Amino acid sequence: MAVDITVQETPNPHARRFVLDRPVQEHSRGRFFTDAASTEDTLAKRLLELDGVEAAMLLPTSITLNKAADASWEDVESAARAALTDYFA
Repeated sequence: MAVDITVQETPNPHARRFVLDRPVQEHSRGRFFTDAASTEDTLAKRLLELDGVEAAMLLPTSITLNKAADASWEDVESAARAALTDYFA
């Protein structure tokens, strides 16, 4: 079944929240990642390797991504949706 993703703006113009219709992680506390090379978390690594993504916070049912100042949300959101759809397929 395809993953349903709702993207929400945040007060930070460089961050957006991606709310999923399924669990993102089993931990009840958020986990924050900034370097794909230093994490073994497959989902965080995949998201941090996307062009323009600088940080990812994984929560139980959502992910907050921070983008680079010069990256466009249109590009980041499109790439993130594709990565999440593939990951949860």
